[in-house]
Amino acid sequence: METFHWRPVPGMSVPTEPNVRVVKFGDGYEQRQPKGINNNLKTYSLTFRVPRHEFWVIDDFLTSHGGVDAFWWTPPLRYEPIKVVCRKWTPTINRRKIEISCEFEEVMV
Repeated sequence: METFHWRPVPGMSVPTEPNVRVVKFGDGYEQRQPKGINNNLKTYSLTFRVPRHEFWVIDDFLTSHGGVDAFWWTPPLRYEPIKVVCRKWTPTINRRKIEISCEFEEVMV
């Protein structure tokens, strides 16, 4: 499995929404339980700022995985890499640098 080694610019967001099954009863009562064993996988909203020539390397890397194949990535403030997929990314072209906004979804492949 390949490793994504580029570092995002500061300001990464990590929305958290555990996957939970809810059954509602009368009078406002409800029962909650986790859906599956790994019900709290993270999604990382990232931006990378790179020179124009390096953009194509990142784009080729993400394209070759096609939103299907997982790759290793180490989030900031963590020491162990995690397996992620990237299903969408958007480049913004500036004069000297290109910003790539993307979402990495943690997976258990």
